[in-house]
Amino acid sequence: MNTMTIMESETRFQPVGAATPAAADKAARLAQAIQAATETIADGMLKPLSLAAISPFAQARALLALLADCYAQQIYSSETAAALASRDADFPWPWCETLPDADALRRFRIENRGALHCCLMAALRFLMEEKISAGTLTRINRLQLAEEASRRIVMAAFVDSMELDGE
Repeated sequence: MNTMTIMESETRFQPVGAATPAAADKAARLAQAIQAATETIADGMLKPLSLAAISPFAQARALLALLADCYAQQIYSSETAAALASRDADFPWPWCETLPDADALRRFRIENRGALHCCLMAALRFLMEEKISAGTLTRINRLQLAEEASRRIVMAAFVDSMELDGE
């Protein structure tokens, strides 16, 4: 029985016009699932980058969504995630504040691991439900889903450490 498989690498971060309508629709629905998960996280469970920011908890939720989406798409590098955010005209960040760099994303991941795990599980659950709808998966094992989310967060930390070693 096929309960859960490692997902193939996909990304919604493609050059403009490169995504098919179906891929764009799937990416939008994934973003909605992640956004819904970020909204369930209480402010008290989040450690924003800066409490002095214009809207610190909205920014924290934007970073949760960014990292959960990247990790769901198997993009683990904080450098790459920061670059993707800087190129995304729709990234929800106040125009007057500097976008987070890779170091800020690394720190955010460490300080908000539980919230990130929750949002990543929602993203992975969405992708698994898509596979069930397509008939390539029969059911979702919640324990395996949680383990996969944890594995991806560890993989991101590993990739970042490898990048830092190369500096």
